[in-house]
Amino acid sequence: MSKKILVKEGALTKFLQSFFIAKAKGKEDEFNNKLYKASPEVAALWDDLSKTIDNNVAKQYKWMKSKGYSTADLDDFIKKYNIDVS
Repeated sequence: MSKKILVKEGALTKFLQSFFIAKAKGKEDEFNNKLYKASPEVAALWDDLSKTIDNNVAKQYKWMKSKGYSTADLDDFIKKYNIDVS
């Protein structure tokens, strides 16, 4: 892999970490607002990613519950990242 690709991957990894830290602290909107000031297009993509993650976790949770599977690990993730599964 070229050095340029590795640098881009590293930056994306740090960006994802920052996002999930903000999400865990309930400061997801703050994160997105700062991002919106810098780049509205990227902020819209990031907001869509966040909603997609939340929706998919909620669907997975409901499916596992309906089948009687343990949701213990998913419960921890849902609690950590403040995801609404109702």
